[in-house]
Amino acid sequence: MGVYSVQDYVVYIFILLVLLVILRKVFEKIRLDAKLIVTVSPFIFVGTFIRLLADTGAVEFNQLWSVTPGVYIVTVSLAFAAILIGMLIQKKAGIDYSYFTFAAGLALTLYLSYRLAQYMEDPVRILYPLGLALLLTLAIYAFSTAYKLDIYRRKENLAIFFAHLLDASSTFIAFNYYNFYEEHLLPSYIISLAGNNALIMIPIKVALIAVTLYFVEKWYAGEEKTEKNRTLYVMIKFLIFIIGIGPGLRNSVLPTVVR
Repeated sequence: MGVYSVQDYVVYIFILLVLLVILRKVFEKIRLDAKLIVTVSPFIFVGTFIRLLADTGAVEFNQLWSVTPGVYIVTVSLAFAAILIGMLIQKKAGIDYSYFTFAAGLALTLYLSYRLAQYMEDPVRILYPLGLALLLTLAIYAFSTAYKLDIYRRKENLAIFFAHLLDASSTFIAFNYYNFYEEHLLPSYIISLAGNNALIMIPIKVALIAVTLYFVEKWYAGEEKTEKNRTLYVMIKFLIFIIGIGPGLRNSVLPTVVR
């Protein structure tokens, strides 16, 4: 593990933009909806666990496939390969493509979980950031209900809050209590300004996600409800979720493993 450089961010953003362009074309053929998101959800764990295995040294630390940015490309490729095979099965046997796709992702997740479990010393530590993130998400739901902030009570938006609060909570716990360091430049700078206390990441994440969701929802409310706009809206929100849940899961598991 190391601290990301400015050049790294430039490369990663470029790759992300290319992936988004490709995915938008793909979603013109495959409808991006709740069913598809649930179907590919195991691959979120696949990508995270590959990255964790690289952290433990169980697999090669390689930017082409096991760490950023390659692990994202590999994960997306695996998911779409599973979708394509599932669609072939659906065409030949009439079995919905989602069954094979979900099963393939789950099988990979279970295999990688087994590999990762061999390096875990104290699995109970995972519960601390998970519990904190859940409590904070429930607090946001209660606050939004009391003040009638309906956009923040939507299930998918609460999921986004939870993903990013898991990232912030796991960063706080790992940094403050387990002697980890922050890899990203801006969060590292913010934490240093707060007296090397990563607790600051929690209110910052809440504010950032609240503002981001407000503008995303406002944009979509004012747009014509075409399939193209709906797909872009769902894709943006799913991307925001992925950006939070991937690091959140990794940072939650890292304090439990041998490094």
